[in-house]
Amino acid sequence: MLASHRIPSFVILAAATALGGCAIPTSSTQLNPGPEPIELQMTPTVIYAGQWAELVVRSPGADSIAIESENGLDRYWSTDSVLRVALPSDFGDAAPAARYAPEWRGHTLQYLKKPVRVTACRQGRCQEFHHEIAVKLPERNPRVVAVTAGWSSVFARRTIRDGYRTVLFEDALTSGVWSLQGEWSAGKWNGRVQGLLGMDDRGVWLDLSRVLKGGGDGMSYGLAMHAGAVRTDWLDGGRSPLPSNRTVYRAGIGPSIMVKGITASTQFGIYTDGMETLQIASSRVSVNGNLTSVRHPVTITAEKTFAFGGGAIVSRRQDAVERVTGAIRVLDGFAIQFGMSTHRIAWPTQDPANDLRASDTSMILGGQYSLTW
Repeated sequence: MLASHRIPSFVILAAATALGGCAIPTSSTQLNPGPEPIELQMTPTVIYAGQWAELVVRSPGADSIAIESENGLDRYWSTDSVLRVALPSDFGDAAPAARYAPEWRGHTLQYLKKPVRVTACRQGRCQEFHHEIAVKLPERNPRVVAVTAGWSSVFARRTIRDGYRTVLFEDALTSGVWSLQGEWSAGKWNGRVQGLLGMDDRGVWLDLSRVLKGGGDGMSYGLAMHAGAVRTDWLDGGRSPLPSNRTVYRAGIGPSIMVKGITASTQFGIYTDGMETLQIASSRVSVNGNLTSVRHPVTITAEKTFAFGGGAIVSRRQDAVERVTGAIRVLDGFAIQFGMSTHRIAWPTQDPANDLRASDTSMILGGQYSLTW
């Protein structure tokens, strides 16, 4: 029988063990190597913050075995000669709390040793032993600025169709794109400026978020703003039945949820190309692993924007963008960049059946280098 005021996730632990197989290290400690042995095994040998470890205590012939935190807050027991538990990293903590590895004389102390008491009873006689469980603490990320430059190959497929889905223009091409991005996350502000330069795509964006109210677990609530200018030259009058391109300007504002290095927002604003003005509804999520509280090798940006206008009820003039880009750091500073985007545009004509529709689907693959401080 196993009891505790906590219910650990054996399913998660068992799955992790099965997937990792013998690659997961196991430690074995003899707490009492005498005639009444007590052996303690832990898999893996160290508990990472926010994770679990399988702890097995064996004592042949024992009537019961118990393991208890030094402060007595957590206790597991079994009325058998074997006790098996999934031990969380916050074992013995009064309340869950984020801990980071402290610095001492220029060195990072990554391991926290948590004392436990192991008790084995035989025929009413109990023996108590002391042991320490190692918990590996994450390092706090002091970086607040990240500057990234990269080059990517873009594989694009572009089409223009009329209201009868007749193909008026179709093209598939590969081109190169340069990108430059600067991001800042400190105090109550998250900010990002980004530029893009390609063969027929150019753009610059600015995103700012300001904390208005702090929340628990490092999460805050605030206000986000986006502004940008984009020009796409493949829709020029010489290659398609559409009028020549114009630079498009976008601006929006709305509520946001913020954590250091992470911003999620929903915004409403306007879209204009100097000839017409549309309304915009957009959602954006940005995660920069270089600036999060604990540094991660992954950076992700996702955006969904829908601009509409020209109709009182159902708008026929539309401009929709869905974009996901990411990067995985493989060396210090260098990351593999990837992404996918779709851009759909609709223009009304005198006859709704002949409305023009354009689509641009692109895949991105390249590399980028980041400087952080």
